[in-house]
Amino acid sequence: MRYAVISKGLTLEQLEAEAKKAGAKDINKTRLLSQIFCELDEAQAEKLALVPGLKVKPVREFKTDQVMTEPPPVETLSDVFYLLRSNFTPPITGTGLTVAVLDSGIRKTHQSLKNKVIYEANYSDSSTLDDIFGHGSQVAFVVAGGMHTPGEKAGVSPGASVMNIKVISDEGIGSDESIILGIDKVCDLAEAAREKGLWPTDEMYPNIINLSLGGEDDGDEDNPVRVACRQASIDYGLDVIAAAGNSGPKMTTMMLPACDPEVIAVGAVETTDELVIWDKSARGPTVQGETKPDFVLWGTNLEMASHKSDSEYVTKSGTSFAAPMLSGLTGLLWESGRRAYGEGWPFRWTQARQFALYFSTKPQGTPVKKDNAYGYGLPAMGTMLGQVAETTAPADDMTGAMNMLVMMTTMMGMMQGVM
Repeated sequence: MRYAVISKGLTLEQLEAEAKKAGAKDINKTRLLSQIFCELDEAQAEKLALVPGLKVKPVREFKTDQVMTEPPPVETLSDVFYLLRSNFTPPITGTGLTVAVLDSGIRKTHQSLKNKVIYEANYSDSSTLDDIFGHGSQVAFVVAGGMHTPGEKAGVSPGASVMNIKVISDEGIGSDESIILGIDKVCDLAEAAREKGLWPTDEMYPNIINLSLGGEDDGDEDNPVRVACRQASIDYGLDVIAAAGNSGPKMTTMMLPACDPEVIAVGAVETTDELVIWDKSARGPTVQGETKPDFVLWGTNLEMASHKSDSEYVTKSGTSFAAPMLSGLTGLLWESGRRAYGEGWPFRWTQARQFALYFSTKPQGTPVKKDNAYGYGLPAMGTMLGQVAETTAPADDMTGAMNMLVMMTTMMGMMQGVM
C-alpha cells in the first residue's frame, strides 16, 4: 500500500533513511516540503509510525467536480469583466500574474489559451499533459483566457500567465502524492525565481496555486496535502486558492484542502445580480470547527474553453470555477495597485482577509460576520479596484492600501454598479 510520510522535525535525508529501515520501497521525495511517498505493508507502516518526528498516512484520492448546465444568459461574465477592466486607461488585463493551475492538464492550443501556458509539468498517472478529462482547460480559461477585446469570450485576467501542473489523471483522479509533488514543484519555481532576483511580475515567478479539486475533510491538520498547502503559503509566499466543493447544501461539507485555515476557500453564488448562494456550494463549518468558505464568486452557467477542440466552448457550473475567478481577480487588483504605488506593491488574499468584512458584499438578511455559506461574501470588485487606483499616497506594503479600503463606507452592495 502507498503511504505519505511527513517530517515533524527530521530532515528529508533522515526521513528517507528511517523509511528504508522500515522496508519502504518505490520511494518518491519532495525536494522542499519534507515529505516522501513509498510502498509499505501494514506492519512496516506501523513500525515507521513509531519513529519520533514522523507522521505516516495512507495516500488518498482527490477528484475534480463539475456540473454541465444550460447555455449562459445573454450577458456573460466575459462582458462583465471586460467592462470592469475597461474602466481604466489604459485597460487593466492582469498582466504580471502567474497562476499555477494544478488540475487535469490544459489544452494550450485552444484559441483562447494560446501563449498563456508558460510552464508544464506532469505528476499524474497519465502520460500526456493534455486535458483529456476536461477540467483544467476550463479552470485556466477562467483565470487568463482570451484577449482584452469587446465581445470576445475571455476570463478574468487575459494578460495573466498560467502554469500547467497536471496532478489529475485522464480519468479525473489524483492523489496526495501527485498534488504534493505539484505543490513542491511550484514552490521550487518560486524559490528559483527569488534566487535569480526576478520580480514577482516575471512570468516564471508563480504567485498563486489554484486547486479546483478536493477530497473529504478528515479533520486532520497533519493531512499531507494540508501540510503542503500551509508550507506553500507561509514559507514560500504563495496564495493557495481552493474550491469549496459541490456537496452542499448540507453543513460540514467543505472539501480538503479548502478546509485548512491557511487556504483561501471559495464557494459559489448563482451567476445573477441577486447573490443567491448556489445550492450545491459546500458549507462549513469544517470538521475542526473553522468557519468556511472565505469568499464566494459566481459559479453557475459559465461559458469556458472546451478541451475537445481549439474553437469549442462549453457551459458548466461548480465551485471549481469560482476559485479561479478569485485567482484571476488577483491580477486586476495587483495591476491597479502597482499603477498607484509602483512595481513593488504586493497583493495577497491571505493578508487581505483581515479587511474582508469591509470590501465584501452579501445579500440582506445574511450574517454580517463571516458565515458558513457566504464566508465574508463576494469581493466588491469595482470598489476595490477604484479605491486602489485612486489612492496615490506612498505605501510600503499592502496594509496602507487596504486601510484605505477600510475607510470606504460604500463597500457593501457595490456589485450592482459593476453589473
